This record gives sequence, structure tokens and C-alpha cells, in this order.
Amino acid sequence: MTLASMNLLSRGDIERMHDASLRILSEVGVMIESASVRDLFRSAGADVDDSKQLVRLDERLVRSSIESAPRSIRISSRGGADVTMPGDGVQLISTDGQPPAVFDAETGTKRASTLSDLRDFIVLADALPEVGFVWPPVVATDLPSDRSSFYEFLVAVAYTSKHVQHGAASSEEARFQIEVCSAILGSEDELRSRPIFSDVCTPISPLRYDAGEAEALVTLSKAGVPVVNLSMAIAGAVTPASVAGSLAVINAENLCGLTMTQLASPGSPSVYSSFSGVMDLKSGVFLCGTPEGILMDSAATQMGKHYGLPTCAGGPSNAARSLSSEAGLETALTAASALLIGTDMMVGLGGIDRAGVMSKEKLVMDCELWRWLQRMRQGVEITDETLGLDAIARQGPGGTFLSDIHTAKCMRKELMIPQVTAYHVKREPDGTEDELVTFAIERTKELLSTHKPPLLSGDVAKKVCEVARRHGILMPDGSQVFEHA
Repeated sequence: MTLASMNLLSRGDIERMHDASLRILSEVGVMIESASVRDLFRSAGADVDDSKQLVRLDERLVRSSIESAPRSIRISSRGGADVTMPGDGVQLISTDGQPPAVFDAETGTKRASTLSDLRDFIVLADALPEVGFVWPPVVATDLPSDRSSFYEFLVAVAYTSKHVQHGAASSEEARFQIEVCSAILGSEDELRSRPIFSDVCTPISPLRYDAGEAEALVTLSKAGVPVVNLSMAIAGAVTPASVAGSLAVINAENLCGLTMTQLASPGSPSVYSSFSGVMDLKSGVFLCGTPEGILMDSAATQMGKHYGLPTCAGGPSNAARSLSSEAGLETALTAASALLIGTDMMVGLGGIDRAGVMSKEKLVMDCELWRWLQRMRQGVEITDETLGLDAIARQGPGGTFLSDIHTAKCMRKELMIPQVTAYHVKREPDGTEDELVTFAIERTKELLSTHKPPLLSGDVAKKVCEVARRHGILMPDGSQVFEHA
């Protein structure tokens, strides 16, 4: 059986893109606002101009970094579900993150997200088996903005046993995350062996790293935490309007991030990544779910695979402002492309409005879509059992297979039974009602009322709370942020 797949770039295209990216890195350079990280590059032989905060990388330095990076990484979880990526047929998908707003499907309105919303999203993501890892889906806007990311990470690791992916805006925040997860696992050595979280490091396109982000990347790499070098090109705004030009910047940024991780700690896990799109040149807004965004992310994934690196990219995305047919169309096309190009990790479940709003009901619907796409990519397995010639002979012309033993053996493996779609009420359809949204609302309520996430044990929670208290991450009344078993 062959898995369905696609490719966009020829071998010649890949070589030309690589050469273009090397020219960008060696001739244009990258702005690194951290003096300590510039020193790291300087010690490795890079051309550093401190007056302009500019670092130029030659081919030798980039090539040695590609060679030292691991070909696969371990994605672990406190629940014990560990996978190695890339793996044969293994593709993980996560929630979108982290907009400051949620969409209420019952009222059709948008509002600011809160810590309570974040808990609900994490519990819902934990309940949905299609969610392979969890990115804290929303910002807790009811907490201090300069520390809310600390709270969001803490809630994520406390309310799901799945792998958590987040970001760190400073070395201090990176240390906080490392200390929390080391407390959960027992030691930093155990975290290095079983990284239950990974972090996204996002340059400011084009070709710039702020000090906090760069220093966090170094801290995480030294601890053995997988770093996702996420380039976010916006064609026509911060990258060239051409897809190829934007891809050249995406690739250059990823090679710079990779080099940074390897200089910090040779052999540290690094992931090649892109979540890119275009600017609407009429309005000036960023658009998700466009053909060009799909091409950029898909081609970037192919470049990452060319270097032998694990990959992560935008998956289901859209620019729709509600749970409309536009949201479904764009989400399906972007998710299908990411699946077919073979991206190892994808983000985007539950997002609408250019990744600026999250919807619990959309998360449920997107998981249904993901199940459909996974089943389609699996293709057709042709074996003696699946051919079912014995069953065909037993039933013969005019027979029925409902009661045949072959159906009982194959149905769960072969047939994807819908959980949200196709469950229509037994009445005449109402043209003003979207039945898919109605059932997603019901399914969301059911999951949130019945699912009990595996909480941290009392002893582990105590250690995590000590870390939180040390960093000042407490509720306004001085209480702890999360429950425990």
C-alpha cells in the first residue's frame, strides 16, 4: 500500500533555493539583537558587525550545522505516549495558538479570551484523540500581559497529558518551562531524554531575532528541548510578493535558526518550520488559507525534508470570520495539502479569522476533518483479508454482508464512522440552520462535561507549585493556577 503524497519542487528547484538562501545569509545577513548570541556566532567564525547587530553566515557554518542536527526527534508526553519523528506514517496535529479571542458559536459573537477559556480548550484538546500535541490555544487576557504566557504554559501541562508546544520570549521564560517539566519528570536529565514539551522560536521576518527570543532558543537547546524554527513569511509585506522570494527568506531563516541551535548545543533537536501567508494588498491584512500560503508551507516542508530534518507547518487555516462555508473550504484545502506533502507536525485546529480567534466547536469539527483526511491518505490496503473473497463466496449474488464475520473483522479498521458529520436530526432540514455547527456545539458540551483530564499527582503538583511560586506565577489572590489529583 502506498500513502498518498505530493511534491512541488524538483531537485533543481531545491538546489537553486538552497543556493539563494546561502547568498542571503552570507551577503545580506541576519540581525541578532542579543550580544551574547552574536558572540556565539563570532566564536564559530561568523562575520559579526556589532554596530549593526548583523551576523553573516558562510556555507561552511551552515553545512556543519545541518550535519550535526539529529535526523529525528522524540516527541514525548507525561502520559507516556511517545513517538519518534519523522516516523513511518506518523503525522501529529495540534490546536492553533495563541489568539486573544474566542468565538461563541451559540451567539455568533467574538469576545476576549480568559484563563477559564484556556482551561476548557486544553481539556477539550486532551479529550479529542485526533489532537496529537497541544499548543495553548488562547491568551489569558484577564492576567498581566507580561506574564500571561507563563500561566498559559502551566495550565497546558497541568490539564493535558499530551505533548505541549509553546514559545518563550526570554531566557527566563525558557528556564521556567524547563524547571516545570523537570519537576514533573523528576530531573532535567529525564527531560532531555523524554522532552514532554517543545518550543517555537519565531524570527521577526525578514531576517531578525529579538534578544529575548534568541536567548530563549539557546537556553532551550542546551537543555535538549526540541526547538521549532518557525518562519512566518507574509508575502508582499515582510517578504517578497513572489512565492519563490518568500520561500528563500523562509529557508534562510530556518537555516539560521538551525545553526543557532547547533552552536548552542551540537546535536540538539531542531525542527524546520513555516506558517506563512500573504498580505491582502487592498486592505493590508494578513490572510490565511490562500493558495500562495499553501505553496509556501508545502515547499518549505519539502526543503526541510531535503535537509533531513523533522518538519512542522501550518495545517488547517482560514481567513473566515465565523463558522462559515469559507472556513470549511479553506480549512480543508490547507489541511489536505499539509497532510499530502508529509509534514511531520501541523498546527491550526480550531482557528478562524486569520488565526486570530479560536472556537471550541471549530476544534471539534476540524478533528472530524482530520479523521477524514487521515483515512484518505491511508489509501487502499490490498491483502487476502481485505479482498474478502471468502466472504464474497459465502454471500454470493444477492447476498448481504451486514451479518458476515468479515464485516466484524474489518469494519473498525476500514470504515471511518463520522462523529459529527452525518448525524442529522430526524426532521425536515431548516435552511437557516447549519446542522454541522449544531452537532459540534452538542459534542463540545458533552466532551467538556464528561472528560476528566489526568491531573498531576499531589507530590508532583507540589514541586511544580514551588517552581511557579519562585517565578511569581500565582493567581491574584495568591492561590495556585491549577487543580491536582
